[in-house]
Amino acid sequence: MVKTLFILMPWLLMGVSQAGGQDKITAAPLTNDIKIVSERLAEDYLSGPVNSVEVTGILSSLQPDGSWPGIDYVTVGNNFPAGNHLKNIRSLAVAFAKQGSDFYRDEKLKQKIIKAYDFYLSRKPASLNWWFNEIGAPQDYMAGLILLKGHMKAEDLVRYSSYLRDLTDNPGHRGMNRIWVSAITINKGCIENDYSLVRKGFQSVASTLVIAGEQGIEGIKIDNSFHQHRPQLYSGGYGMGFAESTATLMALSASTSFHSAFSEEKKKIFSDLLLYGHQLFSFRDAVDFGTIGRNISRPDAIHSITPSTLDKMGIIDPQQASAFAEWKSHLQGAPFPKRFTGNRYFWKSDIMTHHGTDYYLSAKVISTRTNGTEMLNGENLKGYNLPLGATNIMKTGTEYKNIFPVWDWTRVPGTTAVMNPSAAVLPWYLFGNNEFAGGVSNGKIGAIAYEHSYNGVQAKKAYFFVDDIMLCLGTGISAIRTQQVVTSVNQCYSGGPVTTGSANGPETRLNDTLKTFKAGTMQWFYHDGVGYVFPQGGNITLKNARQEGSWKSINTTGSSEKLGEMVFSLWLNHGTVPKEETYCYVVRPEKSLEEFRNTLKTNHFKVYQNNRKVQAAGFGQRYFIIFYAAGTTELENGLCISADVPVILLLEQEDKGYRFSLADPMHREKEVNITVNKIMQGEAATHENSTTRINFKFPQDDYTGSTVSNFYEK
Repeated sequence: MVKTLFILMPWLLMGVSQAGGQDKITAAPLTNDIKIVSERLAEDYLSGPVNSVEVTGILSSLQPDGSWPGIDYVTVGNNFPAGNHLKNIRSLAVAFAKQGSDFYRDEKLKQKIIKAYDFYLSRKPASLNWWFNEIGAPQDYMAGLILLKGHMKAEDLVRYSSYLRDLTDNPGHRGMNRIWVSAITINKGCIENDYSLVRKGFQSVASTLVIAGEQGIEGIKIDNSFHQHRPQLYSGGYGMGFAESTATLMALSASTSFHSAFSEEKKKIFSDLLLYGHQLFSFRDAVDFGTIGRNISRPDAIHSITPSTLDKMGIIDPQQASAFAEWKSHLQGAPFPKRFTGNRYFWKSDIMTHHGTDYYLSAKVISTRTNGTEMLNGENLKGYNLPLGATNIMKTGTEYKNIFPVWDWTRVPGTTAVMNPSAAVLPWYLFGNNEFAGGVSNGKIGAIAYEHSYNGVQAKKAYFFVDDIMLCLGTGISAIRTQQVVTSVNQCYSGGPVTTGSANGPETRLNDTLKTFKAGTMQWFYHDGVGYVFPQGGNITLKNARQEGSWKSINTTGSSEKLGEMVFSLWLNHGTVPKEETYCYVVRPEKSLEEFRNTLKTNHFKVYQNNRKVQAAGFGQRYFIIFYAAGTTELENGLCISADVPVILLLEQEDKGYRFSLADPMHREKEVNITVNKIMQGEAATHENSTTRINFKFPQDDYTGSTVSNFYEK
């Protein structure tokens, strides 16, 4: 369940104290602070229009006992049908409290609202799903009481408010769940004029603005990713709701004594989460589908942050106001902010992102340290492959928006999987079984890799992000006799015809098609601003055709309406009994077909090794090496590099020497010894004959898996 709270209101412009987050309590009585927050809550609840026809219908169907016909108050299941009763109360309360409404402060209407509250309290319907009982139902219930405050006796408000519980002392509520229960406590305190309760609610919100160090503890991570439901990346979905609701609640306390809960340190943690986490998982009005968990099976789930939240953040953190303004401009069509372009590896979440000003690329993997995705409450029924090397390729941000009902879930972009619908079924949480998973990044370029062993398919998969190139290498692809094993390159909305060609052959322009290109020389494809190159050829299938499905096919509560969309798909076929198969393909976001053609004339990279022990590629004088075990690889001009433990290495040749950047993909090593057949000078470097042995200490504790870097002179 993911909801956000409130919207930007004029009262926010009153400002937020910046003196260490400590607002001074003025001579005004503390009850005045409750009055201010109560009025702001009411203003937020009244932000929408009143539909008089709808309100009239709700009123006319209200029964004398305060119930509504057609609402099931008895059945206790995982859903909460009685929640419609509370939504009706909320609609009536808004109509009563909103100036200009046909029902504004109508005494008869108020009595009917009270009657409806009385009926609900006499029954207290429940759900088997705790979320409805502790969060969902109270959210609608409390809104009506805030709107009736001042129009009911205080003792009556307190009596009705007894339904609302302060659950902020429950340590099990973390992340977004804590934000929800904290908001309920704040509302309860305002309804009851209980200063200590309101303060406790804001302090509970502030308690989430810390780094949750231990893997498995929900909340903000040191790398600015966000986890919910075990060690699961949820920067979209729950994390986006967390960002928007927390910003609203921080702003709600502006210029009151309650704002002292938010220190400058907490504000920075929150601001960094948004700018260096949420923003980097987003492009235009879309968020990476690998960050939204089971929300992927809900309509409009990949939306990015709201502009109003960025407005609030510009006031909450004025030092970063220009950054939030640039982000807002990007949401509205401007290029991605240049100062945030480049590469980022999130070592707590097994994902790498790569931004240009006009494109977004990413790769998400899995490990024993992360929970890849989830199927809960009948949502995300086919999501098994989502964390298994999935890639996002975006130029507009609309490539995957609401495509998921018509997806072939055996071909999630970037994944290597069995082409059997039953193999995509996700029974619960998907826990990683591979230790090797990691990435290295210098902030501009990076590589991520992992060992794959899922659904009977073994592989080693690596993704290299350099400039505007994503190079994807796979090796050791093996499986016992099964259905077709494929590596999906992309599956997105069709943007029109596909142009294809080979190294020496003519170009072909294809519209509706399903065509396989047999293994041979280099093959390339260009579609909707993105080029795809297969330098070593391969058994490639292109599909640009209509696909059908329904939301209900991936979410038991979704619509069963049959949907159809034109979808572009491209994949590599590995056969039914693959043995040590490999692949190599390149993704290049380009502005035009002509610009893409020009890139084909230059060899931008070289693959030095692609086997079970080592995957190595060079981009000019920049080299990536994935050591799956201790070993040696030879690069350009006889340069040999050895490692004595598994490691992911980036080597950059500069004028005066070499810069090494390394990361531990096992998250267990203390150090690695790198041997180079050249004499180099630098920290922890020793020499023997014509070789240099360099000892690197890996980062530890919360930084285990992150990149360490050092320079060595020739």
